[in-house]
Amino acid sequence: MHGLCGKIRRNVLLAASAIVVVACGQEQAQTQNDGDAATASVETAGSTARYDWYMQGTTPAGETVITKNGDGQIINESFVHWNNREWSVNSELQLDENGRISAQKITGISPFKSVIDEYYSYENGIASWSTPGESGLVETDDPAFYLANEGITFGSAGALVRAAEKNIDKSIDLLPNGRARVEVVRQHTADTPQGKQTLSLYAIHGIGFTPNYLWFDENLNVAAFDGGGYLGMVPEGWDVSVLGELSEIQSDADGEFITALAANLAIAADTPVVFSNVNVVDVVNGVLLEGHHVLVADGVIKAISAVAIEDTSATYIDGSGKSLMPGLWDMHAHFGLSDGVLNIAGGITNVRNIGGVHEKTLELTAKHDSGEVIGPNTFRAGFMDKAGPYASGWAAESLQQALDRVDFFAENGYIQIKLYSSIEPEWVAPIAERAHSHGMRISGHIPAFMSAEQAVRAGYDEIQHINMVFLNFLAGDREDTRQQIRFTLYGDEAGNLDLNSEEVQSFFALLKENNVTIDPTAAIFDTSLRHLDGQPDPTFAAVIGHLPPSIARGRYVVSMNKRGMEEAWLKSAENQAAMIKALHDYGIQIVPGSDDMAAFTVHREIELYAEAGISTDEVLRIATLDSARITGIADRKGSIEVGKDSDLILIDGNPFEDISSIRRAVLVMKGDTLYRPEDLYHAIGIKPFLPSVKM
Repeated sequence: MHGLCGKIRRNVLLAASAIVVVACGQEQAQTQNDGDAATASVETAGSTARYDWYMQGTTPAGETVITKNGDGQIINESFVHWNNREWSVNSELQLDENGRISAQKITGISPFKSVIDEYYSYENGIASWSTPGESGLVETDDPAFYLANEGITFGSAGALVRAAEKNIDKSIDLLPNGRARVEVVRQHTADTPQGKQTLSLYAIHGIGFTPNYLWFDENLNVAAFDGGGYLGMVPEGWDVSVLGELSEIQSDADGEFITALAANLAIAADTPVVFSNVNVVDVVNGVLLEGHHVLVADGVIKAISAVAIEDTSATYIDGSGKSLMPGLWDMHAHFGLSDGVLNIAGGITNVRNIGGVHEKTLELTAKHDSGEVIGPNTFRAGFMDKAGPYASGWAAESLQQALDRVDFFAENGYIQIKLYSSIEPEWVAPIAERAHSHGMRISGHIPAFMSAEQAVRAGYDEIQHINMVFLNFLAGDREDTRQQIRFTLYGDEAGNLDLNSEEVQSFFALLKENNVTIDPTAAIFDTSLRHLDGQPDPTFAAVIGHLPPSIARGRYVVSMNKRGMEEAWLKSAENQAAMIKALHDYGIQIVPGSDDMAAFTVHREIELYAEAGISTDEVLRIATLDSARITGIADRKGSIEVGKDSDLILIDGNPFEDISSIRRAVLVMKGDTLYRPEDLYHAIGIKPFLPSVKM
């Protein structure tokens, strides 16, 4: 989820997502309504309000305290912890007489220990702002509403909605740039300690790829926040079950919006389709078949020919000068409804959800499969952790509960189980045995106080994240890798690991012997190791100028604190690339995954494999056929062969010569539906990269 609080999501460096969205404006500020009467407030000047955060609607995850001192001043203190991360943020906010921000100061520590230090002020006709990554100023007599880099948060969310509501079109200009529009999309009467209250779900357009959502009370004060069922917030004293009610309603509203996109942007292939004079990317043999013709009907590849295909009932698409390749895979996603459009536009036609909220995952899969919403084919991996102070997502209290959960996932069509960092090492073998008895794979982080070697010997089929491979040697079973050390030790020491050492080579042999797959998520770690404040995030540098301004801005700010170790971390980035090449050369399977922004992160992941020295023909096979094989459906997907599903991308360029041409999709086909990336990008606020094929 690309949530309301912008750049922090559940998988900034790993599973995210999607999702950290923090303290989204739980203020009770007074502003002017329609320029006249002050909006009623449930608080008085000098009062304090408290809000509780929960993970998956059950596990306490922090609190937000809002103090209103009168005259438009709001002070926020927030501490939120999830997924082994802690976010501590303080904000001082001042609203002017028109309900806009005249001053704001945000300080704190990010989930990855970097410094948060942001300010905004409007004084004497000059609006100025600064973050660790960028700064600017504008001379204006009519300042827009400031959108903090840390997100619409800390007293500003309600103010933005109220300010926009005063305008006829319910919209308002933003600083540094952009325009937001608000609308009520749902209402719900909730039981609260104060009795029944009518809550309104507001969609805020213009600050993300798709709308962001917040629940407001009758006085237009923020009442609750739902982050896709993963992380949510309600006022202190409210029954947390309210979050479940609101989440279901919000998901319905979001689905309605995405469904409307599908109606306008999905092109049904009602007749057979012939791609004529096209260069076919043969990932099986690693060659480009020039000047070929491909017939597709009823979502299946019917013919591949070196001579023209004659079919009077067919729609012909001229592929001259272009390449037709299998749809790409994202093997490490934590996705929401809004990610589907971006995935399809980027040519990602198949996604493995590596762990999400069960109910949301099933709902999303059904909507993608039916075509109700735009999105890839989805494959489910179940997630589990052990209950405790560092637990993330669903957590077992006992081994038996964990084993029962494996059975539950098997009954619900999951293909894999992902274990997390708090799992007891001695649980791994029985969980793996149970998963294997169902024909499921077992993978995950390496649990704390367990080495990767021990996990493989206990039954791991796959390891998530390249840092976990390095930590086999840097931490072993000695360190509590539930904490930040799994990032900081990796950055500090990975560059010093001798990949030719007997220890490393012996581990490679173990991986190969046990047919273990590595899911590196190299792009997100390349970002953490190489990104410097003020520079574009290297994972998104190629596309940052095309992203909506509010999203692009956050990609100039470093999330990981390198503590003066920049040179060591750059050395670790170089050794990360060498490790990926060494794993591949040894015959160990790697698969591409995002664990961050959909599509664009996968594109960069694939480029990094090529930059590490893996040949482009092998990289293309990894990103298509190999990924299909890992999910058990290589007989249906992953290559352009007669009888296989028509998950196809028409791209401008030759990916064997330039791997980055995978970014240049001009038409995407998923089954019996066609999509023009140009139109999809326009719909979610991204500047298209090139014109799509006309239909």
